Amino acid sequence: MLLIAANISGIAGLLSHAAGNNIPAAILTGGGAFAGTVGLLLAIAHYAGAK
Repeated sequence: MLLIAANISGIAGLLSHAAGNNIPAAILTGGGAFAGTVGLLLAIAHYAGAK
């Protein structure tokens, strides 16, 4: 899960920087994408395992 979230956050940060944001804003965008992805994947894992 963390590897997927790290890849998505890296892509989000690069896209943010390519769109014209400065480096700190791109890092914050990547961090937000990381947190959102981890939360979504944990919710999916929780409900997929529940019976």
